[in-house]
Amino acid sequence: MSAAAPRVGFLGLGIMGAQMASRLVGTGQNVMVYNRSVAKAEPLRQLGAAVASTPAEVTSTCDLVFAMLADPKAAKAVAMDGPDSAVAGIAARPASAKPVTYVDCSTVDAATGEQVGDAITAAAPRTGFLAAPVSGGWRDARDGTLLFLCGGHQTAYEAAVPGLDAMGSRRWLLGSTPRDAARAKLMLQVMMGNIVGSLAEMMALSKAAGLDEAAILEVLGESAMANPLCKAKGELMHKNDYKPNFQVYLQQKDLRLALQLADDLGVPAPISAASNGQYIRARQMGFADKDFAAVRAAYEAEVLNQPETEDA
Repeated sequence: MSAAAPRVGFLGLGIMGAQMASRLVGTGQNVMVYNRSVAKAEPLRQLGAAVASTPAEVTSTCDLVFAMLADPKAAKAVAMDGPDSAVAGIAARPASAKPVTYVDCSTVDAATGEQVGDAITAAAPRTGFLAAPVSGGWRDARDGTLLFLCGGHQTAYEAAVPGLDAMGSRRWLLGSTPRDAARAKLMLQVMMGNIVGSLAEMMALSKAAGLDEAAILEVLGESAMANPLCKAKGELMHKNDYKPNFQVYLQQKDLRLALQLADDLGVPAPISAASNGQYIRARQMGFADKDFAAVRAAYEAEVLNQPETEDA
């Protein structure tokens, strides 16, 4: 890897970001990373990435920058807050420098996406912004099989393609604004959260009814309702194995954002509201950082601890 090669930046090295940045390094790209907790950047340093001390250091020296932050608050803070922000780094670049393309892969609400995009593009002439939230977990990030749901100008999308293709297997430009990407991602999160919440309910009820959970999962797998998500999460629920892939707190955050959108648009969302309540309960029970299959714990508390009563 040549030190003179165009540098790609990556902001945020959580469970997803670390794997995504590793993919970029693995394809031979000249990568600079930043994470608020410096210790999380050390494995990337060992792989050959440069480690920055601030987001501004990344955006001041990298032509293409990806961000993968946990929630809207973090996405705005890294992009916009203070002299160390991504915006400050873009503004500090010399006028002769190549324009930056900033790609935010975080799952955020439409308003946050637009705020970040407006701040980024206002920082310097010709700066590009693309919202590109992902579908997939950390294993998909590790394997380079993420799906990218993009919203922004065609120019920014085309500039991001080399990085997107290094980290994912499919990508779509779904509209010309960050709002389009944010809303599309939330549609997937509604389905995922509700399906896994329903699966947890079925598993808890199966156990309370004295049924063989493994047999019920096998029947489900041969039925019209069979799908890879139910297979994977059903096995985790059966084993009580909740090592994180996509955490409870993230799924609950996405359902909250979807419910906010439904309220804004006047669309009833009672199923999502009920599921959201169970993810909140799982968080309160101490499962926030566990895989979101741990939503079953909320049903265990409600269903399995109730004394059995005879029919009247």
